[in-house]
Amino acid sequence: MCDSSEINLATQTRLVMALFESCQPLHAAGTVRLIETHISWVLLAGPYAYKFKKALNPGFLDFTKLERRRFFCEEEIRLNRRLAPKIYLDVVPIGGTTENPVFGTEPAIEYAVRMRRFPPSTEMDRLMARGMVLPAHVDSLANILSKFHQSLQSVPAELPYGAGAKMRDLALQNFEQLPESLLDTVGKFVVAALQHATEEEYADCEMTIESRRRQGFVRECHGDLHLGNIIIKGGKAVPFDCIEFDPALRHIDVICDIYQSHLSS
Repeated sequence: MCDSSEINLATQTRLVMALFESCQPLHAAGTVRLIETHISWVLLAGPYAYKFKKALNPGFLDFTKLERRRFFCEEEIRLNRRLAPKIYLDVVPIGGTTENPVFGTEPAIEYAVRMRRFPPSTEMDRLMARGMVLPAHVDSLANILSKFHQSLQSVPAELPYGAGAKMRDLALQNFEQLPESLLDTVGKFVVAALQHATEEEYADCEMTIESRRRQGFVRECHGDLHLGNIIIKGGKAVPFDCIEFDPALRHIDVICDIYQSHLSS
């Protein structure tokens, strides 16, 4: 295996583009696409999607080392197979060189999560926009989440996950990470008022948060359950794209998963 410090974001970008170009002759025209987000690339090729974690550290995650990217690829498979086993297939090593990378060979110079593709039109946010989310779909999601949450073990009391102070820190972290350009646009007064309201809401809920934690409601949940992370397949809801990069963001009260999906609707 290559040394984990040998690749930077620029080199990794060339590698992903080389894979994109090499996939073109293997599939019919129009079936190969490359999607970029702030923390990953997703290469859509034929029936599969290959997700690459960018070699960066923006503060809320650290994918700068190859071994860390491999570990979090494996975590993404482990976590998402709980709810979407037919979508999340395996972790694929990428061998060869930056200019001529090869899927499935060792020693690995990169890793990718391999998933089975699905039509974007089946995502619940898109279905909602077209008025196509049916009561049966909502019932399916409620049933799946109920069984999922009941299957999870409670977080041991000695771990800090889900503690009131931790939840407060995560909420206030949003304000610490706001860029200055956004503060100028929205207005520092508005942001300060929102932060104050957040702190007041935490003070009102602190005892309830701690009580539910003692009762065992903090578990290893999904962590990012908005409608864009749920598809409808065969009339059934299939949640995907759990948070893998920070255990504190998924070891949460089960009500947080439910509340996220409620907010996005």
